[in-house]
Amino acid sequence: MASPEYTILQRLPTPQQYHDLRRLAGLTPPALEAVAKALANSVACFLVFERNQMLDDTTPNPDQAPIGMGRLSGDGSLFLLLTDIAVHPDHRKKGIGKSIMKMLVEYIDEHAPHAYVSLVASLHGQGLYRQYGFEDVKPSIGMSRGWRSNGDR
Repeated sequence: MASPEYTILQRLPTPQQYHDLRRLAGLTPPALEAVAKALANSVACFLVFERNQMLDDTTPNPDQAPIGMGRLSGDGSLFLLLTDIAVHPDHRKKGIGKSIMKMLVEYIDEHAPHAYVSLVASLHGQGLYRQYGFEDVKPSIGMSRGWRSNGDR
């Protein structure tokens, strides 16, 4: 882990925690009513907590919000999508994103070593992902079909 003041646990956030951390980290917050199903279908998820607020080494305080997260979705074997790498702005530049990526890559290597792992990277996140073996998919291009900002389809 980046610092002894934090700990990473493999667990899911609540839908509200997920929504709020995405918003705080500058990622598009999804429709809250769709989050529970998405989280339930996760392949793996890692959350970062401040150690000094936890009840013990593996139990966050019931009111404690995660300050970082990273998640994998997909079929769990051949195709994985790395998503939701998010760190609360007050906790950035402390190695938390790198620690999350390390845990996700270790999980992939152990549980889905033959998987094609894809992600969509923001410009400022590309350097982090390249450190873990991710490359541009040229000559392919990324494409998406997703939510509109007002939630309408």
